[in-house]
Amino acid sequence: MSQWLTILGVSLHGTTVTHIVPVNDMHDHALHADCWCQPHLDHELMIATHNSADRREDFESGKRKPS
Repeated sequence: MSQWLTILGVSLHGTTVTHIVPVNDMHDHALHADCWCQPHLDHELMIATHNSADRREDFESGKRKPS
């Protein structure tokens, strides 16, 4: 099972943003909107969900099946 880490961060405007980042990903993630993975930000809940380099979220959601 894949692991994800929840990290609290602060935006440039001082708003608290919760980042959900994959553990042991192939690339390091930056805790901001300009991260290489183009995280999805839920503006209402202020949660930034980062995308993994290994696309583990596609397997977890059932969008992709193991070969």
